[in-house]
This record gives sequence, structure tokens and C-alpha cells, in this order.
Amino acid sequence: MARIGLIDYDGRLPNLALMQLSTYHKAQGDTVVLNDFGARDVDKVYCSVIFTRNKAKAERLQVIYPSIEFGGTGYNYTKTLPAEVAACRPDYNLYRVEHILPRLKGIMKAETKRQKAQTLVDAGIGFTTRGCVRTCGFCIVPKKEGQLHSVGNIGDLLNLRSNVLILMDNNLTADPDCLAKLHECRDRGLTIDISQGIDVRFVTPEIAKALAEVKHLRSLHYAWDLMPFEHQVMDGIKELLQHINPWKHLCFTLAGYNTSFDEDMYRVRRLIEMKVSPYVMIYDQRGDARLKHFARWVNGRFYKTCSFDDYWPWAKEKASYTPELALA
Repeated sequence: MARIGLIDYDGRLPNLALMQLSTYHKAQGDTVVLNDFGARDVDKVYCSVIFTRNKAKAERLQVIYPSIEFGGTGYNYTKTLPAEVAACRPDYNLYRVEHILPRLKGIMKAETKRQKAQTLVDAGIGFTTRGCVRTCGFCIVPKKEGQLHSVGNIGDLLNLRSNVLILMDNNLTADPDCLAKLHECRDRGLTIDISQGIDVRFVTPEIAKALAEVKHLRSLHYAWDLMPFEHQVMDGIKELLQHINPWKHLCFTLAGYNTSFDEDMYRVRRLIEMKVSPYVMIYDQRGDARLKHFARWVNGRFYKTCSFDDYWPWAKEKASYTPELALA
């Protein structure tokens, strides 16, 4: 019998891989503890890192656990779980509300925050497909998971404690079985969170209607990352707006990858005109100051009260801003 330590270093949601590791080790008769950073009496430690920016900080844990094993997209996207572990159902008893509470952002009452944490702890979670049909240069999914392929069914992912399902498929709308899965979610009375968002370019009238017939845990989110796909993105959003109110939409816009600042501003303004909330994601967090202020102006919804030029944090800095130096 061994004592196993699991560390979810930076995830917002319960970590599927750690939940599968927990199931596997408990089946061997091992004891499992989660996020007990001070525990020294463990025989084996696994740490999952989601964001690349946290890799170096997470590696400091080697001082405490010399034989720690790291994984996760942020550490090494080519590393996968052993087949016998990946085949395990998640351990839905691994996480407690206290594990999730510190990671919930936003201003809310303590009871509301606790209820949200409980919802995530009780939710089912997993994939019905892995991979993607796209080959976007900024995305590691095709390199990590390959082409879109089936790995499970909706019914396989459910947690009997809840009717909430966190569906982690990377491109649900590209799935040939998308409509059937959405109808199954509707018929089961599930509330779903399509955590990776949908590819709005694949939205048809039928898919838009099916998405509207399903209850969603939070906003329906999608992305407009590349300028050449403007028409397809706009067409998809217009289909969705026929069935789903714009205040339920959130559109991620990638900035600092291969677009100019004018193109970043253009996309944000187009979305605002459609009453869809934009959310700016900066490709390189070490990027220029203007983009960082732009992201805060957009994501903080300050565009509702002032222009970007009048946004005070940027107004203070723009006189000394040099685009050429920012790109160096």
C-alpha cells in the first residue's frame, strides 16, 4: 500500500488526469491526497501544470518531492497518461469545495461562490472526442492529440450527483455526431459547459437551434482569432443570434499573434456592434504595453464607459509608448 500525492497546480476546473490517477491508485489499494503541499510522508507525487507560464514555478516543488512526476499541457504536451490510467473513470470523490474556492474569480457573495464551487465538484467531466480538424499555428491540440477522433459517449461522463456536464471536446461543432450529442444532452436534461468553446465557423442553423435547446452552465463561448475567417465567423455568430441572446455569448479574440493593433480593435468593435461580449487573449504575455492595456480595457468592459484613448491607465503611458520598441 502506498500513499500518493496529487497536485493540481493551476487548474480552474477539477483536473481529469488527476482524477483518473486517483481512481487507478485507489484500485491498487493506495491512499490518495490532493494538494497537500506540506505532506512529506508520500511515496509518489504527481503534479499537473496547465499553463506554460507556471512550469518553472511548479518545478520548485522538486525541493520538497525529489521524485515528483510532472505532466499536463503546460509542462510537456507530448506526455500522456499510461493506457491503463487513461481508461479509468474519474474519481468524483477526489475534489472538495475547498479545493475549488480559491480559484473562482470575480466579485460575488460567499454563498454564491461556494455554490459555484460545489457545482464544479459535483459535475461530470470528460471528452467524447479528442483532437481537432484545424491546424491553427498558435494551438497545440493537433500536435498533442492529432485529428478529431471519438473516445467516448455522453453517458460515460456523467456524475450521478449532478446533471451538470463539463464537456472538454476541443471542437464539438466539427464532430459529425455533434447534433446527436446535443440532442442527447437536451433529452437527459443536462446543463453543459463546453469548456473549450465551439468553432463558430461550423455552426449551421441546425446546430444553433440545438445549442439553444440545451441548458448552459455559463456563456456560450467561441473565438475569432484570424482575420481571413471574418465572413465565416460572422455567419456563424449571426446563426447563433437567431436562437441565443447576445448577452449569453462570449467571443475570445487572439491579439499579438499575426494581427495588427488596428485589426485587433476592428474585431472588438465588430463584436460590440453585434452586442456580443469580446474577451482579448494576448498570444505572448511578454508583449507590448499597449496590448496589455487594450486587453484590460476590453475584458474589464471599460469600453462601455470610455474610448481606449481615454482609458486612464493607457492615457498615462501612451505618450512614452514606441511601437517599434514593443515589437523588438
